[in-house]
Amino acid sequence: MAYYARQGMSVNGMEPLLKKKSVREIEIGPRQILFGLELDDSQLTDLVLSYITRQCMAEGQARLHAVIQELSTVNPLQAFDILQLIFGFVHELKIGFYHDNQPITAPECKKALMKDPCTDIRIVLNKQVPESLFQAVQQTFQSMNLPPAESTDQHVVAYVMLNRIRQWRTDLQTWHSRSKADGYPGIVRIKELLSLTDHLLKNQTAHALLTNCYELAVPLAAAADDIQKINKFYTKDLTFWNQVKQALPGFRENLEAIEKNTEAAAAYHGLKEIFTVSDPFDRISKARNLFNSVNACYQQIEAKKLETSRRHAKEKIERVIQKLAPKLAASPVGIDTQNAILLTLRQTREKISSLPDIGQVNQICRDTIDLTLDQVEELIGIQMDI
Repeated sequence: MAYYARQGMSVNGMEPLLKKKSVREIEIGPRQILFGLELDDSQLTDLVLSYITRQCMAEGQARLHAVIQELSTVNPLQAFDILQLIFGFVHELKIGFYHDNQPITAPECKKALMKDPCTDIRIVLNKQVPESLFQAVQQTFQSMNLPPAESTDQHVVAYVMLNRIRQWRTDLQTWHSRSKADGYPGIVRIKELLSLTDHLLKNQTAHALLTNCYELAVPLAAAADDIQKINKFYTKDLTFWNQVKQALPGFRENLEAIEKNTEAAAAYHGLKEIFTVSDPFDRISKARNLFNSVNACYQQIEAKKLETSRRHAKEKIERVIQKLAPKLAASPVGIDTQNAILLTLRQTREKISSLPDIGQVNQICRDTIDLTLDQVEELIGIQMDI
């Protein structure tokens, strides 16, 4: 039966590639011969199948409308003619139709397109791996604790795994950038995992993917385990890691005092060792316990240092008051001004008791004394050496 050019092309993207009337005329059965075209039957077969194959290798599945759009744009073929050829290939078991990641028959595909010509139909190459290999791959997937595909169809299982590997690569690329930019651990392993995913995604047909997963079952299972750990690190443990990163310099500054506490000293060295290895992901839980131990000791040391700093600052202000009070009393400065100057010093002395860190204690003590002495020099012309 002969078929010629028919309507079905989209116009500026505003109309569907296929018309319901054209879909209704599709013959289901042996591939039809198309007359009036420059290409012979063998050339047509090679042309259409080669494009579908390239798309399947690149994306796992070919989109029916993308195939029709591309072939009708760059070749002397109309949308209907391409669709008729594709239905013929399905009859010859060269390819198969899928919708919503489930296999559908040629009649079901035609019915779906008649109902809605824009239905997203996918095409897969109808090449399958031996059943024993498929079963072995499914066992590998189960050992990786991946969500089951809930299907015995090889293309469905392969497509589920394909999407998982694609997500792995996307995540790994993000983690690689973070590790490289911010010095986070795991960059060597992340590179290895990216190399593995790139290899698996070179040919995304179900046959190639299942075959590669079978041949790489051991490294694939290890990859799934490592990716899960790395994902947990970058999504849940990064805040803790940054906390350790910020705390370590303070620990090092107080190491002499920390070393006096046997438990805290051991915790510090254990934490430092974990923080410097390239693959710490299995040891984050242990690192949290070590950090809590050494940090408790560190906080006690810092609290004692703060208290000492407060005491010294208050003693220094008190010495200023003791030296300054008689000089003010002997000066022509009014009593109200004298009291105001001394009150500022006393208030600062009391305020120091509540300041949260040594830096603030030293800064406020120094600034208050300097301002007071400058004020006294201006009022009575006396320079005091405190």
